[in-house]
Amino acid sequence: MGKETEYKLAVGDLQLLDCILCSRTVTEKQRAPYTYIRMRTTYYDTEDGFLEKRRWMLRLRTENDRSVVTMKTPGEGHTRGEWEVESDYLDEALEKLAALGAPQELAAMQPDTLAPICGASFTRITAELRLSEDTACMICGDVGELTGGGKSALLCELELELKHGNEAELTAFAQKLMETYHLSEQPLSKLQRARALAE
Repeated sequence: MGKETEYKLAVGDLQLLDCILCSRTVTEKQRAPYTYIRMRTTYYDTEDGFLEKRRWMLRLRTENDRSVVTMKTPGEGHTRGEWEVESDYLDEALEKLAALGAPQELAAMQPDTLAPICGASFTRITAELRLSEDTACMICGDVGELTGGGKSALLCELELELKHGNEAELTAFAQKLMETYHLSEQPLSKLQRARALAE
């Protein structure tokens, strides 16, 4: 199974986010300059909420000039299932995701039963951090907006995603940032917050 181990931290203030990304705590661990990725995300579900009932997430996201279809499922703690394929279209991605290990129900779904329900548009500021000799993570500052039901809301948050190594080291680094900058974990995903706007 594809896995993602991630901390999502609520920031809510653009100046504070910039301060964190430029802090010595972060920059001394950077292995390359920040890159900027323009992201536009559309989330999908069926009319009867087939995916929402299972707490599954299906999205089509453009990342600059690259299009990716991603499936996520619940996990334990900060780890969850994640599978993705490069594709511009849902209909050609569903079977590929199932073949990678995503829930097999995807392969049986008819693409025309899936419809856009909400979305997000943001810039991701990201770099790899080396936390130790054996552990690395990606740090991502996301700035933009969530959209749903004709409404929008500010998106400003920090993500830390384990690339390889020890999850405990990622946890310790996340806690250090939370203590230093008085941050809290964001309990809701982008999808959950955007869907709330639509509802």
